[in-house]
Amino acid sequence: MTSIRLTIALTVLGAFCLLPFNAAFAQSDSAFIKYRQHVMDSMGANMGAIGTILKEKLPLKANIEEHAVAVHAATTLIASAFKHKAAEGMTDAKAKIWEDSMDFAKKAKDAEKASAHLISVAKTGDMAAIAEAVKGVGKTCGGCHKEFRKPKEESYKNKM
Repeated sequence: MTSIRLTIALTVLGAFCLLPFNAAFAQSDSAFIKYRQHVMDSMGANMGAIGTILKEKLPLKANIEEHAVAVHAATTLIASAFKHKAAEGMTDAKAKIWEDSMDFAKKAKDAEKASAHLISVAKTGDMAAIAEAVKGVGKTCGGCHKEFRKPKEESYKNKM
């Protein structure tokens, strides 16, 4: 009788020990989605800051280089941020990212190169050249978004 109770107790204890693991595993997709959204949001925020400096002619020319460095840092994280396949839930990522991972990786590398160029141009202080470099980064972002991000009409944000 004691051996049966011990077996039951160990079975129940084992099940409880696995619960946190299963819960963490189940939440991993949403954690990866949140992470990559933060990476992409940081890139967008810094691009937006540069755009505001340029459009509004703010006397913050010296800040552009720092924003460019932050954009570049985010572009270096894109490939790793999307390694874990998570195309369901609160995400606008298309499954095509993982189906055509070579093209996605190439486009992420293109954004990285364009953002490195933006840093170089930002160091010159030439606002016209900076504006062109910003357009170059934007073009790489848009090229990837068109193919690998759901259109705004299909965004999870519209389903909330």
